Amino acid sequence: MFNEIHKKELFDACDEFGNKLGIDMVRGEPHKEGLYHEVVEILTVNLHNQILVTKRAESKNYPLYWEITGGSVLKGETTLEGAKRELFEETGLNAENLTLLYRKTEKDALFRGFVTQVSSDKVILQLGETIDHQWIDACDFVEFINKELFIPTTRKRLLCAWYLIEPMLFKNEQYDC
Repeated sequence: MFNEIHKKELFDACDEFGNKLGIDMVRGEPHKEGLYHEVVEILTVNLHNQILVTKRAESKNYPLYWEITGGSVLKGETTLEGAKRELFEETGLNAENLTLLYRKTEKDALFRGFVTQVSSDKVILQLGETIDHQWIDACDFVEFINKELFIPTTRKRLLCAWYLIEPMLFKNEQYDC
């Protein structure tokens, strides 16, 4: 079930490689097979090497599940612009630098996973999207996302990319789990 705001969201239809096709897609409406929309996920790390997770609102798919920040790229946005917007809308945090971690195609979505480090720990939750947040120590992150109430599809993408994420998180040899 989508709320009124989401019913009006427009996406740029892309081919399987992410090339924009000049066709609009409307959230929740059927579309021609072979059309995709871009979805971004942002692994947000603070200066204490903690990773941000948020709890989804009850009205969302996967209600009350934990996730990393993410959402669909809107019509006219680049993936980087979409990632920055989603992070700011859902958390009030500004992405200072975004590094692409993974690309994954699932059904009609082209997932693009990014990592960013932020200098602020102050999170402002987006009404109707998120109801809680936690900063999880990097050493405990894999254990946390393997819990039942973390979105399983996001977990799978993160675990598949963990070999890229782990060196970024633990580049400081003094950091010991």
